[in-house]
Amino acid sequence: MLTEGISIQSYDGHTFGALVGSPAKAPAPVIVIAQEIFGVNAFMRETVSWLVDQGYAAVCPDLYARQAPGTALDPQDEAQREQAYKLWQAFDMEAGVGDLEAAIRYARHQPYSNGKVGLVGYCLGGALAFLVAAKGYVDRAVGYYGVGLEKQLNKVPEVKHPALFHMGGQDHFVPAPSRQLITEGFGANPLLQVHWYEEAGHSFARTSSSGYVASAAALANERTLDFLAPLQSKKP
Repeated sequence: MLTEGISIQSYDGHTFGALVGSPAKAPAPVIVIAQEIFGVNAFMRETVSWLVDQGYAAVCPDLYARQAPGTALDPQDEAQREQAYKLWQAFDMEAGVGDLEAAIRYARHQPYSNGKVGLVGYCLGGALAFLVAAKGYVDRAVGYYGVGLEKQLNKVPEVKHPALFHMGGQDHFVPAPSRQLITEGFGANPLLQVHWYEEAGHSFARTSSSGYVASAAALANERTLDFLAPLQSKKP
């Protein structure tokens, strides 16, 4: 469920809602969350709560608002999974990056923000995290099991702020040749980190997933929090 009254305007006049979690103590860094292919669903609400509990504000924009506003699908339901795949196939990545830029701009100027913004994305959002990092829109970016990263390696030199990626070694969307390309490609930019969780496949960090791997998820989340911690600093 999106937070009532939130309306963010994108680069082309398109407006969309977002799920917002306010920090217990302000000002605080804001983490923009880029959704999986299932929309702003239960896992995204769980992620907002997790980050708020860690001292952040969180903004999870409705990236499907151009196609089907308010989408919140259950990955365990076969019909809803099919709907998610269709939305994903029709998704405009360029527009998604633009909408995330608008959400980041919105986040920086909220009264609870300390002016620093990070991004955490999953699946579709994991791929968008890399594209946003290449644009320089956020102070730090984190992507979980982004799909198609091996096709975007020409943008590696464009990343000017730290970015961290968690990938499953058994992810069926990322075969062995793609894993090698990503590892070698990201290795060319010291601002990029990639961790492979060899026992894990796709969606290993979502608790409701049949592919959930508790040990890999815990380690990835610990690394994410350590990586985002500098945003809490009072230093510029």
